Parts: sequence; structure tokens; C-alpha cells
Amino acid sequence: MTDDTFPPVLADLPPGSRVLVRLPNSPELARTLLGCFDRGLVAVPLHPRAPDAQVAALVTRVDAAALVDTAGARRVGGPDPDAGRGAGRAFIMFTSGSTGPQKGAVLSRAAVLGNTAKTAELHGITPDRPHGTCLPLYHCNALVLSLLGTHTTGSPLVLHTAFDPAGYLAALDRGGARTASMVPALLADLVEAAPPWPDALDYLVTAAAPLPRALAARFHRLYGDRLRQGYGLTEAVNFSLTTPRLTGADFRAAYLDAHPPVGVPLPGTEVRIEAGKVWLRTPDLMDGYWDDPAATAAAVTEDGWLRTGDLGEWRDGLLVLRGRRTERIDRGGEKHHPVDLERDWALPGVYAAVAVPEPTLGHDVGLVATDQAVDAVRAVVEGAAVRPSVVAFGGYRTTATGKPMRTAMGRALVARRISPSRYERLLGHAAACAEGIDTGTDIGRLAALVPRCPPVRADDDDPVFAAFDLLRAPRPDAAECETWRRRVLDAWPFTAYRDLAGAPVEPGRETTVDGRRVLAHTGSALDLLWAFLTGESAAVDRWAWLAARTGPRGAAVLRAGRHDLGGLLWTDRTTTPAR
Repeated sequence: MTDDTFPPVLADLPPGSRVLVRLPNSPELARTLLGCFDRGLVAVPLHPRAPDAQVAALVTRVDAAALVDTAGARRVGGPDPDAGRGAGRAFIMFTSGSTGPQKGAVLSRAAVLGNTAKTAELHGITPDRPHGTCLPLYHCNALVLSLLGTHTTGSPLVLHTAFDPAGYLAALDRGGARTASMVPALLADLVEAAPPWPDALDYLVTAAAPLPRALAARFHRLYGDRLRQGYGLTEAVNFSLTTPRLTGADFRAAYLDAHPPVGVPLPGTEVRIEAGKVWLRTPDLMDGYWDDPAATAAAVTEDGWLRTGDLGEWRDGLLVLRGRRTERIDRGGEKHHPVDLERDWALPGVYAAVAVPEPTLGHDVGLVATDQAVDAVRAVVEGAAVRPSVVAFGGYRTTATGKPMRTAMGRALVARRISPSRYERLLGHAAACAEGIDTGTDIGRLAALVPRCPPVRADDDDPVFAAFDLLRAPRPDAAECETWRRRVLDAWPFTAYRDLAGAPVEPGRETTVDGRRVLAHTGSALDLLWAFLTGESAAVDRWAWLAARTGPRGAAVLRAGRHDLGGLLWTDRTTTPAR
């Protein structure tokens, strides 16, 4: 952006003035950010859909002098913003909020230029080696690596402002790009579309979110070892580590045989592991969070170590991430890291392990699937070492930088566990009550499925235990069975089904809840009781109805320790349970 095209309202501002920039990913956004940078103004890039109320609040919060959006550039804020507060600074980057409230990371010009120079040298960004990106320039990755990396080296930038796999690779081909940036969420779309690889492109640089091993394998089958993963945080400007260029057996060992690493530190960057957590110390560190000394002190030690919040370990000299501490699933004292579960589940495509609130255990394990085959999800739910209790088909959410919003996804799901010791008492009582029933009858065949546990005395005043006693007596008449049916629906463990559905449901019968059809099903002892009281079996092959592809939206398994009691299925269309 030349002096003639740079808005006069900005050109007159003293260096250090804060300028809010709310523009879509576009050449205009690139020109505005570079114009501010070259003139010593402090740009505050915002998402183009940031609401007016948020923008107004930030104007006050950062004492902004101007705002640039699709309506143009104009002065805002007070009559005389303190430009001195921004002296020597380049950007205030408000974090995505994936781990808490938004904080404004203040990045100095020295830190930005230092990281830009190192990453440009690392990837060979020079005037005769164009670089490309499809990532939003209002985030740190594309802003530093791609926009400033090409600007400070005089290299051509291939800017593709909206991601479509074929269009992006075609643009890289036309521009002769030698390197280009990507994030795993878009990489999944790329391998699905499988467009031709550009002739000059050496590799893609992926970062901003964990790269699943299964996705790396799909990429490798199509395009070989043309991939480098890196790692960094806005608070450390951008990249702090990058995996060396690996080929052949080395690539397969690092990316395909184990969880993909994020690399080795950039020159001048130190990494250490403290109690399993990654700490960084780098000359590219932020100055702090804008007007938030408490958050700054919580993130950065007095001697300059950034507590990243990420869990990691070294493997063959390369850092491997294992998720965030705040995303850890604490299931009754068992600690599970989402990245570890995702690696073990080994599903194709993009998916997430999430912590689902559960009153008894604290957390249970949830799986948010995208386009995975139902049979593949079924195999995980039935056979994985750590089995998810809740599945959502759809609802995968990421921040604008592609990071999975695990906390938000988990809060949208519901799980319930019941006491395994109490349920085993119920099984023992059910088995004793089922003794002597003719196995040649329908009810007898169900009785044969009840696990044989030591007989126990019925819990006093428990209607479900008492209902099983009816199996030992002549069958009650229809009116008495209906009375017992209503009683057991209001008693443990049937109330857990109501908690899962958010509404009263009956096993074997579809109910509409919040516009979705819900099918509740029971297993073993509870199905025996339900069939006795209603004359109908509620048994459903627990996941056969998913394999029937009836438009599943979600499922929850009700568990008591090692026992599966049945669960719920949410669908968009009518579901016919398999008998």
C-alpha cells in the first residue's frame, strides 16, 4: 500500500497508535496490515464477523485511534489516544478463546521481525521462491509466516482468500509456490478432494492444531512426504518449533508409525517439560497481555518461561504434543488425554475425543465424529480400550485457527453412569428370579441372556427389585402390569434414561425431543423386566441400528462399570429397531 492509497485518516496517526482492523481475508486486508506495520502503527486484527458490540468494547479496551472495516477507515475512541503506549509494538492479537476468555497478546516489532526472519529462512522464502497461503491473515500463523515472511524478504505471496482444495492447489501451481501453509482441518478436505499436486510445490506447512496420524497417512498415500508440522502460540509470536524436512523411512517413522511430532526449537528458542507440560523461552515472546498483568504473570514466569498449557514429551529428539491440560478427561480418577484417545481410536478423517460432564465420575468420554462410517464408530464404541460413552455425529467445532473446541463440544453432550455394585446386585436378583422360566418361550430366551451373578436379597422399597419378584409369581393382569410399568419408569436405573434424553422416554418406543427422534433401548436384565411388564421386548442389537444408516445424530450408552445397560439413539428420521 503506497502513501497515495493508504487512508489519510491513518497516515496522520503517530507511531504506536492502535488501529482495529475488521476486514475479510482479502488483498485489502493484506495491504492494510502491511501499511500499519510499515508506519509503526499497532494493528489489532479482528475476525471479519466480530460483532459491533465487541468492536466497541475493544475500542475502549485498547484505546484505539482508528477502525478499518468494509465501510472504510475512520477515527474512533477519544480525542487524543496515548500513542506512547504502543511504542515499539506491532500487533495486539486477541486469542481465539479456546482455553478461556479472550486476552490481547502484545507483540513487539522486534519479536515479530525476529520470528519472521527465522521462519522465512527455515522454509526458504526468498524472491525466487514464492510462498502461498489460504489461511486468514487476521491470525498469527498467516500474518507472520506468510504475509510478513514474504513482505520482509521481497518474495511473491500467493494469497488464496477462501479455501477450496482444487482452487488452492491450482493457485499455488499458477504462482509457482515452493511452500504453502495449511491447518489439519483443511488438510482433511484436501485429501478428500485429492487435486493434482502443483509442479513446483516442495511441501505444505501445517500447524495451529494437532495433526492426527490417520490424516497424515491419508496425505502420504496421495502426496508422499511433502508435509512439515510446526508448533507455536500467539504468545510466542508464531512458530516456536518445526519438524525437520523428513523423507522416506524417516517420514514414515515420525508421522505414520507414531503420533506426528511438532519438531525441534527454532534458533534461540528453549523448550523444557515441567510436570508433563511444555514451557517455552524465546526472544520472540510477547510483551504481555494488554492491561492484564495477572494473566501475564500466570502465563509467563519471572525468568521468561511461557507456560503453554500443552502437554508434551520428547521422542527421538522431537517434541510430541499430547493435548492440553485443561482438556484432560478425568473419569473417576482415570486421567485420559484426548490426543492419546484419538490416536488409539485411529478413525479416518477429523474427529475429537472430549470430556463430557458426568455427575458421578466428574467426566466421561465422548466422541464427536464428522463423516466417519457408522461401522467404524461402532467398532470404537464396542471394542476400544477406552470406549466412548457418548457419540455425536456432527457438531465438530473449531476456533477460527482450526483448533478443536473440545470443551465446548463436550458441554453439548450428556453422559450418565450408574453404580456398578448396585447394578450387579440387581443382576443377581434378576438371575435368581429368572430361574425356572421355560427357555423355549420368548420371555425365557430373554431370561437366558441375564448374566449369572450370585443371588442377593432384594433392596427394601426398591420398585425395580420388587418388580423382578413378579417373575416368580403368576403373571399379573394387564392393569397391574401397567401400574408396575409406570413405577419402574420413575425408579433407578430407568431415570438415567430420562437424564440422558432430557425428557421421559420408554424403552423400545420412539419419542420426539427437541425436534429429534429418540429411541431408548435396554439390555439383559432390564429388557427381561420390560418384556414381562409390557409384553414387548425393548432389546436392540446395541449398534445394529446405527449400521442401518437411519440418519444417526448421536448416541449414548448407559453403563455400570463393565456392564452396558443399553442407551439412547438420536436420529433425524424414523428408526426401526433391529429385533
